[in-house]
Amino acid sequence: MGLVLDTLNDIRAQIAADPDVLKEAKDRRDLVAEAGMELDGALRWFKSGSVAHGTVNKPVTDADAGIVLDRRSWPALGPDGDGEGPEDVVDALCELIGPTVRETYPDAKMRRSRRGVLVTFSEELEDDQDPTVDLIPTLTRKDADGLWIPDLDDNSWSASHPEKHTDLFTSGGKDLRVHRARVTRLVKSWNKQWPEKSRALSSFNVEALAWEYVTDTSQSLDEAVGGWYAYAHDEIDAALTKDPAGVSEDIRLLLDEDVVLERLATAAERMEQALEADADGDEAKVKELLAGVFRNYVESPKSSLASALRSGAIGATKGGIAIGAGKPMKSTRAFGRDDA
Repeated sequence: MGLVLDTLNDIRAQIAADPDVLKEAKDRRDLVAEAGMELDGALRWFKSGSVAHGTVNKPVTDADAGIVLDRRSWPALGPDGDGEGPEDVVDALCELIGPTVRETYPDAKMRRSRRGVLVTFSEELEDDQDPTVDLIPTLTRKDADGLWIPDLDDNSWSASHPEKHTDLFTSGGKDLRVHRARVTRLVKSWNKQWPEKSRALSSFNVEALAWEYVTDTSQSLDEAVGGWYAYAHDEIDAALTKDPAGVSEDIRLLLDEDVVLERLATAAERMEQALEADADGDEAKVKELLAGVFRNYVESPKSSLASALRSGAIGATKGGIAIGAGKPMKSTRAFGRDDA
């Protein structure tokens, strides 16, 4: 096992969801979805999103589910009906599930989100985590695969297949599922190092590309993560990522394509160089390169040295550098002032 792999496994430990919080998120999701099944015409409910796909990182912010409605019970709704938008059915769902959810969570609130009902609970868990639940009312489609899902931004419906997405992203034997999920979780942690409005890819795009790329367990985790960046770069350079279910439109990038490609190319190059440095036994170079990819999780050796010099943990002696031999370095202040 090399240093790159050791470091990625350390990152995995840092981003791992707390099991108790994850269980609570699933329990909240199941409670909300079961309550939603009392809506007229409800056929079934399904799990979706990163919690269902096994690709959630810490903090656990939400869990997703959907209710499938028989369009024949709601003939006015959707493109296969009279074209009525989703606002009324979302409001009906809010009113329906509220009393049931508040039996367990007295401070729970229901409100519209872009895709359906957002349930907040106001009961914080470990590290102030308080997972919400998104419940999406969906409609069966008349002559096509997938479902109609709401878009409350303009009171419209769009075609998607969240049930199939979950089936695809959790497909294969256990070893393959675990391997693919680990790659996905690491790349998602890389992508989320940027502020929300500055991220290059949606989590769904990351998952879709991982599903395309990680088709077996022949590569080690470090090779697979590095390979993902190169694969994602080349695929996006050629075209937008296709919906794995073949129902929705191509997956949009969150930033300009040139920015997305630059980030992917930089990460791919640094991962490749880190693996080469690992083979050469150059630990400092490995750490420096990985810090350039996973800056929130890996400390650069240069930063470590600077910190040690500032704290006095190491310092100069007549014989060279010695641990504990230095004096703390003075902070550099504007215009030489200590209080600036």
